[in-house]
Amino acid sequence: MVNAMRISNIHYTPAQNTRVVFGSNTTHKKHSPVHEAAATTAIWFGFGIGLDYVTRKIKFYNSPTKNSFAVNGLISLIAGTCAGIKAFGYGKTNNKE
Repeated sequence: MVNAMRISNIHYTPAQNTRVVFGSNTTHKKHSPVHEAAATTAIWFGFGIGLDYVTRKIKFYNSPTKNSFAVNGLISLIAGTCAGIKAFGYGKTNNKE
């Protein structure tokens, strides 16, 4: 009787048919599109004003305060609008309840 032994390359790893999913049983809070837009707007505005403040202290860039508020306000409104539209579209397409 011949004992057949299977020999394979040491670097060969066969494909796995099982899949592990982490965090599948966690619950996520659902926020309204208005909440998402307001949060994004506040974060962008705070980041822009903070960055402007830091660059003034370093003497890297000097801009008037009015311009800083206007530019950062505009950027944050655009980012907030985009986030709100994205959240609204996501809620429409993925409404599972």
